[in-house]
Amino acid sequence: MISIQGLSLALDGHLILADVSFKIRAKSVVALMGPSGCGKSTLLKALVGVLRCSEGHLLLSEGKSHLLMQWNDQQKEFALVPQSPLLLPWRTVLENILIAAPEGGDKQQAIDKAKELLRRVELEGSQHLYPWQISQGMAARVSLARTLMIKSGVLLLDEPFAAVDATTRFKLQRWLLELVDTLHQTAVLVTHDPREALLVADEILILNGKPARMIEHIELPERSQRLLTDWIFGPSAGMLEKKIRSALEKV
Repeated sequence: MISIQGLSLALDGHLILADVSFKIRAKSVVALMGPSGCGKSTLLKALVGVLRCSEGHLLLSEGKSHLLMQWNDQQKEFALVPQSPLLLPWRTVLENILIAAPEGGDKQQAIDKAKELLRRVELEGSQHLYPWQISQGMAARVSLARTLMIKSGVLLLDEPFAAVDATTRFKLQRWLLELVDTLHQTAVLVTHDPREALLVADEILILNGKPARMIEHIELPERSQRLLTDWIFGPSAGMLEKKIRSALEKV
């Protein structure tokens, strides 16, 4: 389990996040929700070390404690999947994934791992294609595979499927749930979609206000139940969606 305690962060003299505390259980998916501009993506950037916090502690699963104001982008605990895939158009799908391979490592091992990740994200036949030859949904999966090349404990997903159409997004949400379940991956997912949170996450955290604070924690049913094809359309999911929307309306 990873524990974030009292995280605060200011940008240009304005406090964006204030005394944010939460826990991330091993092998679980946490959905982070809240209104646009409240600081969800900022929180992910703080965890990955791109933005410097002014206060807070980070307690890792092995018992190590870190001051968040000293946390930086050299950390290895978190890896970020950005909102846009940011694929290099002059490189193939495989080459884009290999960008994240460790410097100085065994080249063939890196290629073998990248090909295995392509199989995991169901793109094994697309390794020689270029970004302009693949769909937005495929590009999102390439971006995810590239981030999985980085050895990290927690995957941070910043609205990875926001750019795709509703039908493709639903397929990708189910695919992501099955993938993290198979890989036993710990993840934090930023989303504006209550149904995406219900389908993919094990628990939901809601940020509120300016500066943002954590105002709601919603536990979800076991993953085995949510993996059932029709669960998301049933009464249990409907009641939970109503609870989420009610919490978001307080914002």
